[in-house]
Amino acid sequence: MRKYSPAGQLSHFFLILLVIMSLTDASLARTWNVNTAGTGDAPTIQAAIDSAVTGDEIVVAPGTYTWSSQGHTDDYGMIYFATYVSGFTLRSEDGPEVTILDAQYQGRVMFIQGHNDIVVDGFTFINGVAPTNYDGGGGLIGHLSAPIIRNCIFTGNSAHQGGGLWYGGVSEITVENCTFYDNNAYYGGGVFLVNSYDTATFKNCVIRNNYAESRGGGIMVHNFSFHLENSVICANRSDNRGGGISVGETEPGTILQCTLSENAAPDGGSIQLQERAEIDIECSIISFSYSGGAISLWEGTSLDVESCIFWSNAGGDTIPSGGVDSGNNFILDPQFCGIPGSGNWKLQEDSPCLVRNHPGGFLCNQIGAYRAGCGTVGTQKS
Repeated sequence: MRKYSPAGQLSHFFLILLVIMSLTDASLARTWNVNTAGTGDAPTIQAAIDSAVTGDEIVVAPGTYTWSSQGHTDDYGMIYFATYVSGFTLRSEDGPEVTILDAQYQGRVMFIQGHNDIVVDGFTFINGVAPTNYDGGGGLIGHLSAPIIRNCIFTGNSAHQGGGLWYGGVSEITVENCTFYDNNAYYGGGVFLVNSYDTATFKNCVIRNNYAESRGGGIMVHNFSFHLENSVICANRSDNRGGGISVGETEPGTILQCTLSENAAPDGGSIQLQERAEIDIECSIISFSYSGGAISLWEGTSLDVESCIFWSNAGGDTIPSGGVDSGNNFILDPQFCGIPGSGNWKLQEDSPCLVRNHPGGFLCNQIGAYRAGCGTVGTQKS
């Protein structure tokens, strides 16, 4: 006959208690439904955020949610994550194309502060303007937090820093499957990242047709670790430095399997490094920079390039003096499906960016952000 010790019985009791507590916590989580009529579980998105606790989910119905209808109209933004409750989700029901956050040029769209494990999923951020007294992030600004922003569109936003998105201050933001286009700023037309020893990660994003007057038409990074992966940084422009990306005082930064094409700036058409910047570029395409060369490398910066393809960049297709060529880099036509200006950066079936066609020792699954999308030019793949 098996005997149970008091210590064993006590351990068994606490195990059961922990299970009950976890089930109880799960049962406390709730879903907040919000709609444009204000007849959901909360009258506005802001009211739902202010009421949510850890584990909750806010589900927003299709429609346009405006500055005038949402009732939060101070300098922070139309929607403000004001409390320090973490671990809940704000998502749209049917995606960003039909779920619009429109700040109506009255202020920025969203402010996130001091939150971890917040997920924002499936919205269009449009017509946001950063106020002059806190002039970053026309679409979204955040700091001291580690949210996940996914499946969102940022367009038509403006600011002094970070027209679409501004993030900084001990933050570890993750941005997935987002598109930034037609945003503008003095620094960082699409995105501005500043002052954090944590890493900002962008995966499967498209950053195109953004403009910066000074630095970083697509992205500007200053004193912030970053990782760009499987993303498109194309057709961005700066009047000064870094048409696609401008980087300063960054250690480390990585660009992996990205497509940079049709960017323009007087200094660094696709990429510009200054002020002790350190970046590694792997398995990426850098092509058709309209001015400023492919990469501009200032003294005191560090650049390592491996398994990349360069093509038709104004000023030449060589790795700049002072950069490290780690091998397997080629000057070859990437063979996009579309001509420059078409916005089609998918690859032809015979592109050297694909593993089966690459002439060197292939170290990547592929080069660039996109796979094959057509046979030869004009013959689309089904």
